[in-house]
Amino acid sequence: MRKIPDLLWLWTLLIVPLGLLKPELFMPLKPYIKPLLGTVILSMGLTLRPEDFKIILERPKLVLIGLFSQYAVMPLLGLVFGVFFFKNLPPDFTAGQVLTGSCPTGVVSNVYTFLAGANVALSISLSAVNTFVSPVLTPALTAVLVSKIVHVDLLKLFLDMVQVTLIPVVLGIVINYYFGDRLQKVKPFLPVYSTLAVVLIVGFVVSAGHKKILSLPPSSVLFLLLASLFHLLFGFWFGYVIPRLLGVTKRERITISIETAMQNSGLATVLAISQWGALSALPAVTYSVVQNLVGPFVCQLFRKMIEGWSPLKWLRG
Repeated sequence: MRKIPDLLWLWTLLIVPLGLLKPELFMPLKPYIKPLLGTVILSMGLTLRPEDFKIILERPKLVLIGLFSQYAVMPLLGLVFGVFFFKNLPPDFTAGQVLTGSCPTGVVSNVYTFLAGANVALSISLSAVNTFVSPVLTPALTAVLVSKIVHVDLLKLFLDMVQVTLIPVVLGIVINYYFGDRLQKVKPFLPVYSTLAVVLIVGFVVSAGHKKILSLPPSSVLFLLLASLFHLLFGFWFGYVIPRLLGVTKRERITISIETAMQNSGLATVLAISQWGALSALPAVTYSVVQNLVGPFVCQLFRKMIEGWSPLKWLRG
């Protein structure tokens, strides 16, 4: 069971061709996509406790740096790489890339932080704070950055965020606070459920836009992959460099780096569909594949860095 979340990249790669060839399998999911994502965010809330937020009071500097890195760096990178790689493609692609960068941290960031040997408590706190502020910041940043190239229904985007993020995560925290002991047997299965739910969402997105996707030239697919790859890698880099310039210790800046780069692509997918349609969700789907392919290797690099290995020493021989 533990292997299922670790292989999200594989399930995503498998579900994409299935959605393209057999769209009728996933189209009936349309009315359930938002509730499905809401239950994923609810499962995240079920893992949080009030004490997970104490780091906000104890080390507010780290939280502020993490928020800045997440909501300043990633949306701007999404715009830069979207404009660069999608200049000859419909503006929906750029809008989807920006929206992906404007969404909060993905739940998988906590797992990757653990694998890297970084600060898991800080990771959990940053994920929670990112989710709480996202109903305001995600719509606002998206509107500011892409409203000149696509129409952004700010109110609809805000209400979608409240519906699928804020309400579920608060509900999850409340349930965990009062009934957490009774849920101990269920919690190990939450990552598995979240993984399967995200895969189904991806399957629906691909099915909903299968005609347009199949009509895309190979170069467009390549640009989608490159945009997400550069978005991810520069997210890791800026998420590491900014805390370093501000005097943050190595373990904590690695945590912030992971929190910055690992996006909630499932949320971005659902929001993009709601705003502009299936085509605009392709950057989020692509980002999901790329981050789950590249992320584990970056975590191994970070673990070596925490253990004392230095890239500069390796280059010098």
